Amino acid sequence: MTSPAGDHGAGLVEPLWGPKEASEFLNVSQATLSRWRRENAGPPFVQVGGVYRYNPVTVRAWVRDQEAAHG
Repeated sequence: MTSPAGDHGAGLVEPLWGPKEASEFLNVSQATLSRWRRENAGPPFVQVGGVYRYNPVTVRAWVRDQEAAHG
């Protein structure tokens, strides 16, 4: 059996968020996300073609981890 196009064995993946979508989900400014990237303090991100992107699954996991550590 073959995988769906674009799957590459990773399972279904949600579309990546840009800084705007990530900042809206986290209820922080895009400037805060930028600062977190510089300080390696925020949710994991990837750089795709010079643009920062966030995987919604890992952003949600990061929030859960923050809750567990500080909540």
